[in-house]
Amino acid sequence: MARPFALFRTRDQWVRAAHDDTGIDPDTGGVRLAWTTPPVGGETTPAPPPQRAGGLAFDSHCVLYRSDVADGVVQRMLWRALDPFSVPPDQSASMPELGDTPTGGELQLPSDLIGGAPLPPFGEFTAQAPASAALSEPLGLAVDEDDRLFVCERGTQRLLVYDLPSGRLLRTVRLPGRPLDVAANGRTAYAVLEGEPGLVRLTARDDPVAVPVPPAPGAPARVAVTPAGAVYLLFRDGDDACVVPLDGSLPPYEVLHGLDVEIDGEGQIVVACRPGEAFIRIVAEDGSWSESDPYAARGYDGYGIVRTPDGRIGFWTASGFREAVLARVRYAPLGMVASYRLDSGAFQTEWGRVFLDACIPAGTRVRVCCVTSDEALDDEPALGWLPPQGFEGSVFRPDLSPPLPPERLAPTPGDDDLFHPVHHRETGRELPWARPAADDPFETYEAPVNAEPGRYLWVFLELSGNTRYSPRVRCVRAERPGHDLLHRIPQTFSRDPQVAAFLRRYLALMEGTLEELSDKTEARDILVTPDATPEELLGWLASFLGLTVDERWPIAAVRQLLDEAGGLLRCRGSKSTLERLIELYLGIDTVTILEHWRLRGLGGAFLVDEPTALEGGTIVGETFRVGGAVGEADAPLTGSVEDAFAANAHRFTVVVAAQLSQEQRSVIATILDLHRPAHTIYELCTVGSGMRVGYGLHVGLLSIIGRTSSWDEVQVGGLLGRTGIVGRPQSGMRVGDAPGRVG
Repeated sequence: MARPFALFRTRDQWVRAAHDDTGIDPDTGGVRLAWTTPPVGGETTPAPPPQRAGGLAFDSHCVLYRSDVADGVVQRMLWRALDPFSVPPDQSASMPELGDTPTGGELQLPSDLIGGAPLPPFGEFTAQAPASAALSEPLGLAVDEDDRLFVCERGTQRLLVYDLPSGRLLRTVRLPGRPLDVAANGRTAYAVLEGEPGLVRLTARDDPVAVPVPPAPGAPARVAVTPAGAVYLLFRDGDDACVVPLDGSLPPYEVLHGLDVEIDGEGQIVVACRPGEAFIRIVAEDGSWSESDPYAARGYDGYGIVRTPDGRIGFWTASGFREAVLARVRYAPLGMVASYRLDSGAFQTEWGRVFLDACIPAGTRVRVCCVTSDEALDDEPALGWLPPQGFEGSVFRPDLSPPLPPERLAPTPGDDDLFHPVHHRETGRELPWARPAADDPFETYEAPVNAEPGRYLWVFLELSGNTRYSPRVRCVRAERPGHDLLHRIPQTFSRDPQVAAFLRRYLALMEGTLEELSDKTEARDILVTPDATPEELLGWLASFLGLTVDERWPIAAVRQLLDEAGGLLRCRGSKSTLERLIELYLGIDTVTILEHWRLRGLGGAFLVDEPTALEGGTIVGETFRVGGAVGEADAPLTGSVEDAFAANAHRFTVVVAAQLSQEQRSVIATILDLHRPAHTIYELCTVGSGMRVGYGLHVGLLSIIGRTSSWDEVQVGGLLGRTGIVGRPQSGMRVGDAPGRVG
């Protein structure tokens, strides 16, 4: 049976440890070596930042908008994943304007959208009127989910709201202060103002409402909103800056020379600093801040950053738009983590093994040192708490942290006599039948607790690397107590303390294998438990029921299928079983099977002059109903019974309220071919089929009202009414009124 153990696993537990040249791993919450960021692109002296940052924003069609403060215009260009530094500078004069067909390696110059000279034609966009005069200090930009562009015009103390699909200026919002930046989430926008109130909230149609800001050094300068709606502000006071959440749940995180703030696709907060400096990434978790790997931004001009449609961070350079990449950091060559006191609850405890879930690349190393004591040693000077690198804030309830090790017991990093290497477990985790995931880079390592018996245990981890790579430790587990094989041999072999200590360490080599075999034997019921059995045994478990695991199924769906297979196979071929099998595979609960015999007459939807029981599926016109005539449960069929039988009997339609890929369609076809009655014929109806009068329209069943990705804006070569939609729905738009009128 698996022994109990004490463990280090959560980020909060690692923060309470003492760190020496180590930091928190942002991906796992564990530990790794401390790091430094070399100058970006070899630049040693960062360029002076601009007085005010500009603005960048993307709309739903991946079009980039950029405010040019010097010329007083808002430019736009198509976003392309192309490195602007790959184009020689002497070719910049011949680059085509947006709308031309670019050749390989060429960049597209932005065209003015607002302000400056009249706009040239741009694809489907053509200026409706001559452009207005240049804008007065256009700064921050944001686009909401309805493709409404918000422009901060600082010089006139206004916020301009444009409807991008129609190119119209919807409204001009007068603000109580000069706007500096704006960010949008859904239909809500937040604008940062100079002076009071500092921050306002508004929509494209609603007036601004003042929002109180938390206290922080300086004044709000920039704003960012996460996809979940959390708002973060960047305060600036000269060269000093700090990031503060709007709800005040965390203290300010200080960032020197911070210019702009944004949220990347991983939900981490990115702060842009001076040109030539890396972008800082921070994570807000467990009531504190921690720093993550920075971004390298070569050529950054200092005028703002933006989240691209795929979640990366983009910025503007002298050569055009560019995307930040993870910086190549330089790790410390050696570091150490000291755990707080682990308590076994019993005196003279013989601790067993220490297990580590770690990722140890080639050229790096992790070693362990353990110290025990039967006394609490509270009266001795303890090792001072050293926070991990990049950690700011305070530990939650520090009074709950157990004591750190006494100074006299702490080893020195690099001491070969005290630190011992760890052994890689080829069989995986120490728990019976547990295996790491295939895409998990962390593996389990173990080492014996080479220390005297004692109630209390402190674990020291020494991490070393080659400055390019760092080992990472996610979890530490210490067995308590260890093996008892020493008590199963004659006592004459263990009377001498030195001989007993040697035998205990020697027998630990065999005890690991014996204990693992014993644990697997006692926990063999796991093998027939669908939720717990190893992934590689799912096919073996499915064979008990005569099933074959389809490798295209998600693993979680296969486990759920095996859990419900006993009840489903009792009703194999029934409507409910087929629906449930498809729902398990897709992970949704919106699958419906429509049996054609339930539709009166021929079923379907028809436009007819005189409804009949045979033809009257759904009648659109003076009367509207589904099926046959109301009140006639046994309405006679017109025409031959053989024709009606051939049109409806043994036929059904599978309705899936989702957009399916070709692979999903193939898997559903396999499910139906294996489990449906052999004499039946089926059709598959998905959201992509659309809702058409005369075919596949059944109110409340096949007709779904909502957004769908199957219909796009009409393009050249598209079929009007089939593959394209003319115009764009707007609030308050009526048929016949511009711009909703065709032609």
